[in-house]
Amino acid sequence: MSHIHVCLVSDQAIPNLTTALQFNPDTTVLLSTNEMKDKAKRLETVLKNKGLKVKTLKISAYDINDVITVSESLLNDCKGCKVSLNITGGTKIGTLGTFQVFYTASKPIFYVNTKDNEIIKLYPEKEQQKYPIEISISIKDYLAVYGFNVKSYVKDDSYIYKRKKVTDYLANLVIHRPNIIGEINYKLQNFEEKSYPLKINITKNKQVIKLYDILKDSGLVKIRNKSTIEIPDVETAKYLNGIWFEEYVYMMAKSLGADEVKLNVKGVWDTVGKHPPTNEFDILISKGNRLFYISCKTANPDRKIDDTDETIGKEYLYELDSISDSALGLFGKRMLASARAIKNDYVRKRAEILKIDIADGQNIATLKGKLQQWLSK
Repeated sequence: MSHIHVCLVSDQAIPNLTTALQFNPDTTVLLSTNEMKDKAKRLETVLKNKGLKVKTLKISAYDINDVITVSESLLNDCKGCKVSLNITGGTKIGTLGTFQVFYTASKPIFYVNTKDNEIIKLYPEKEQQKYPIEISISIKDYLAVYGFNVKSYVKDDSYIYKRKKVTDYLANLVIHRPNIIGEINYKLQNFEEKSYPLKINITKNKQVIKLYDILKDSGLVKIRNKSTIEIPDVETAKYLNGIWFEEYVYMMAKSLGADEVKLNVKGVWDTVGKHPPTNEFDILISKGNRLFYISCKTANPDRKIDDTDETIGKEYLYELDSISDSALGLFGKRMLASARAIKNDYVRKRAEILKIDIADGQNIATLKGKLQQWLSK
């Protein structure tokens, strides 16, 4: 007996992808309104790439009679088949219409609770049955159903662990001597435009002397006249200017047993036009079929932008909110990780309104525990 699984296409595509992959039906039928046709096409592409057979049927977003007619026709064409419905998503009209038809025909109806990583069987059981989601959706597929096509990310992270000692010490400075990080950032501003090798001096103290020794032992830089760092290339300058913090958070995230952790995920949005917009995600984490995004910053978040009252921290939030709103879905989560303390109350309150978690300054000392809690909420 062949299995036909039906899904209502909506803005939240992950529940549809979840049941289609877990049930592995002979055919997945996507019921899509005209407004959802682009999302249906993305979902269809991902499912076909996974080896599933997919068929898309059009329904009216606000005509319940049309939804009922299409659903009844589908069941009539599938007599003798096992047919099930994923009721998660869709317009209220689409949900009501399909539920009525499948309920009347005594066909199984399911709902995906992404937050708790479970599939709930609503009908025809007398009592709801819950099944753990056993499949794992990759970060690449997760983003693809939301229209973002991954082109690259850090595949070989061995170089990150080779300079871990330097990274860990820079993180220690963030906690105990953040002014040193500020001075390094100041000396390396506009580092892309400078000539190399680049020589910089940092105000000497006990911690800086130790930093010099660690940098020298790592082979990242040379020390000239015991007081000058000679940075060989732009990539090393980029690391010292802030990439080290991304690597620190990345290593911390990888140690927590998530399904997948990716660094510097770059890609393009599948919009119409010759030049589709591009984006880069600092750190993406997949756990329990939810996507977590961390944006990492080392600049002073309370610094004013030019002569305005706007702070860099506020700009960080807008940037993070804009990109993650399009790619994470309803159950995705986002975090602003700032190496420097965020003291501006407006930024903190704004982050709370936008549901953006913050890890900053002194929190870096307890970052592992904070990340563990964040991933398990």
